[in-house]
Order: sequence, then C-alpha cells, then structure tokens
Amino acid sequence: MDTSEWNKTAGENDLLETAPTSARVMRTDDGRWCVHAPAKLNLGLRVFPARPDGFHDLETWMVPVSWHDTLWVDVEGQITGLSLEVTGRSAGVPTEIDKNLVGRAATKLAAAAGVEPKARITLHKVLPPGGGIGGGSSDAASALVALNEAWNLQWEDSRLEAIAAELGSDVPFFVAARPSLCTGRGEVMTRLRCFQPLFAVLIVPPRGCPTAEVYRAFDAGHQHGASLGKTNWRQCASATAEQLSDLLVNNLEPAAFAVAPWLAELRDRAAKTAGQQVHMTGSGSTLFTLCSSGQAAGELEARLTAGLDPDCCCVPVRILRQR
Repeated sequence: MDTSEWNKTAGENDLLETAPTSARVMRTDDGRWCVHAPAKLNLGLRVFPARPDGFHDLETWMVPVSWHDTLWVDVEGQITGLSLEVTGRSAGVPTEIDKNLVGRAATKLAAAAGVEPKARITLHKVLPPGGGIGGGSSDAASALVALNEAWNLQWEDSRLEAIAAELGSDVPFFVAARPSLCTGRGEVMTRLRCFQPLFAVLIVPPRGCPTAEVYRAFDAGHQHGASLGKTNWRQCASATAEQLSDLLVNNLEPAAFAVAPWLAELRDRAAKTAGQQVHMTGSGSTLFTLCSSGQAAGELEARLTAGLDPDCCCVPVRILRQR
C-alpha cells in the first residue's frame, strides 16, 4: 500500500475546512453528475456473539469525515452499456463492472429500476483499501446516488438503501452519509448527529487488517470481558472531543491486536506520541485520535507524522455533523 502522497492529497482537499453541503449530488460544467464518497469513522463499536447465520449484531456510531473519493457519472452522448475508469490511487482496484462494487451497484440499480444500464463512470481514488474506513462501500453508495439523478429515477433514500444492503452491511450508511447509530449487521440506521464540533487525525498504516480473520479471533474469545458496560450513545453524541475519547470502546480491538500484534504496538506508540488516547475504527487497521478544533488536529498531525514511521500516513479531518 503506497502512502507516500496521501498527505499531499489531503492538504489539497482542505480537509479541515470542508463543511457538509446540502447537495449530495453536484452537476459539473461539462454535464456530469459528481458525488463525494466520504470515509467514515466508527466512534465506538460493540460487536455481539455470532448469530446462527454466522453474522454478528452490532452497535456503532458511524460518522462521515471530510476525506473522500470522488465519483463522476456521464450519461450524455453515444454511451453503450456501463464503463468504469479508476484514477488516482488505483493500484489493485478492478475496473471490470462485475468485479468492482461501483459497477455492481450500477448493475443492480438498473435492474431494479427497469432501465437500460448506460453510464460512463469515473472514480478518483484517494482513500486506502482495507483500512476500515469504508472506501469501497462509500464509492458504491455514491454510484447509487449519482445514477439516481443521472437516470432521473427520483428514488427516495430508503429505496437506494435497500439496494445498498445487498452490496454490503455498511453500504446503506453512505447513501445519506449522516452520523447514525447503526445496529443489526450495520444496515439499521437511526440518525444521531454530533452536537459538538469534532475533528480527528487518522493514522493509516501501510497494510490492512483482514476483517474475516479479526471476526474469527473475536469468536475464538479475543474480546473484552463480560463486565463491559452498555454504551450510552446519546451521551457520546453530546460529548466534547476529550469527553468522547474517554467514552469510546471498540470491542474488536483485542481480536484485531491478536491477529496483527504490530497494530497494537502502533496504537501504543501513537498514543505516546500524541499524548492522548488513540482508538481503532471498525476492524482496523486505521487508527484515530480526536481533537476539538482544526488547529489542534493540524498540530497533532505534524507531531504524529514526525514521531511515527514514514510509511504511516497521518491525515487531519473534520467529522461532518450533518448533510
């Protein structure tokens, strides 16, 4: 995983100054539909024992952040079928329609809507794969949102979310990309906005943490004890960055650290360098630490970049409170 230019890209996107926009989809001067596909953070994650079907129920407060991929859809002119071009950090990202989640999303939406699947899709990748920040899922949901406009379907978010749920448990979240308490397998969402301004510094290692292996380790007993208290999510939503950091628990951390001991070492080193708590998002491998202002996040990013290995990428972001 090449992290050498991510900080440069983050700076170009003005991530600390990015504010949520009321328009999920924008129309460009050349007639294309454009959607930003944001990364997400899990501000706390509780995973429960496996169900008979092998899936796990969970509770997590998921929030979008200002670091994003960008997706464009063109349906004008002589276009036959679906095509996908991937630019940016595209190494290892498939462009075949049936192998990329964006292409599969487009195919499913066309079939459900009964329209001819015709669109030229361009995806500019910035977000790293396998980091637990939802890049691929966000891209797929953004394709549904953009094509809903481009094909003039006028579907409500709930109908798009039903298609999204067929693509992955966290894909529905990215349709509206609003801070939400997610339950079930992650597809049941209750809006839970942030009441305080929140920023974070993401710490992105050069390698991922295999989700399936983490859940197997969780099922094998690598988890917090039964004494883990119930999370008060509404208290989390009202908390400042400092207060929230004390409230967050991710009970996949013991499993992830059993699978990837290097990640536990990175977490400890980052916490020592930052002088504050560092948490894991999702099943890893991305870590984060919270800040109350953009200035604090920028200063902390500089300290972490200087104190950690150069193959780790540190990205300061704004947590988007509403769209």
